[in-house]
Amino acid sequence: MSIVKRHVAESEERMVLVEDICIDKGALVLDPATEEVYFSADDEAYKNAYVAVFQAWAKGTIKGTAEQVFEATKSVLED
Repeated sequence: MSIVKRHVAESEERMVLVEDICIDKGALVLDPATEEVYFSADDEAYKNAYVAVFQAWAKGTIKGTAEQVFEATKSVLED
């Protein structure tokens, strides 16, 4: 696998893991009927999501630099 493909794959995996954590913490809401993801209005859930994401990164569950993880989380929660 080329380095570019590996970086893209790692980025995609990081985004999926971050989104899953954000849903689990209530910062995002998944509609099971449509599989659409919506933003929550719960500020505490957003804070908890950031904490949980960085805990997962610290444990090695999420790969990348701190900046990459922050940018992925920011992207998931703000886009």
